[in-house]
Amino acid sequence: MKIGIHQINFLPWFPFFYKMEKSDVFVLMSHCQFEKNGFQNRANVNDQWWTLPVESGTCLIKDKKYVNGYKVSDINTQLIFAFAKVLSINTDKIHSDFPTDKKGTDRIVEICKKYDCYEYITNPEATEKYLDEKVMKKNGIMITPCDVPKEYKKSLFEMFDTYGIDGTTAILKKDFVCKT
Repeated sequence: MKIGIHQINFLPWFPFFYKMEKSDVFVLMSHCQFEKNGFQNRANVNDQWWTLPVESGTCLIKDKKYVNGYKVSDINTQLIFAFAKVLSINTDKIHSDFPTDKKGTDRIVEICKKYDCYEYITNPEATEKYLDEKVMKKNGIMITPCDVPKEYKKSLFEMFDTYGIDGTTAILKKDFVCKT
C-alpha cells in the first residue's frame, strides 16, 4: 500500500491533494514542530500571501493556536477534509498521526509501519532535505517521488479558476507524475 504523509497546512496547494489522491493512506502530521513562516498558517494565492496570525511561542502543530483561540490543527484539518470532499477524494483514507518520540526518517518509517504501507509518496526533493534513503530501504519502504507539472503547482483557488472544479478533479486522476 502507498502512503503519503504531510504536515497539516493552511489551504494546501494542488500538489498536496495530488499526493493525497495517489495514496492509499494519507496521514496528516501534527505531532511535529510548528514552522514559523511555513505553510501551517499561510498560503500563497495568485502571488499574494493569505495568512492567519498565530499566538507566539514554539510548540507542536497540534498545540498551536490562531490568535482567535482556535487550534491550527483543527481549522486546517476541517479545511483539508472540505477540499478533499469537493475534489471527490475518498476521505476514509485520511488519518491523523500519533504521538512518537521519533524524528525525521525514523518517524516516517514508524508511521509507514503502523499503517502497513511499504511505498512512501513524497516530493522529489525529500531525499536532499530530510529523508534518509538508506533507512527507508533497510525497512523495506520504497520511495516514490511525486512531482506535478509546473502548470499545476498552484493553489486550489487558482486551479479552480483555471480548470474549474471538475477539471481540477480530472487532473487529480491523471497518473503521469508519480514515478516508481
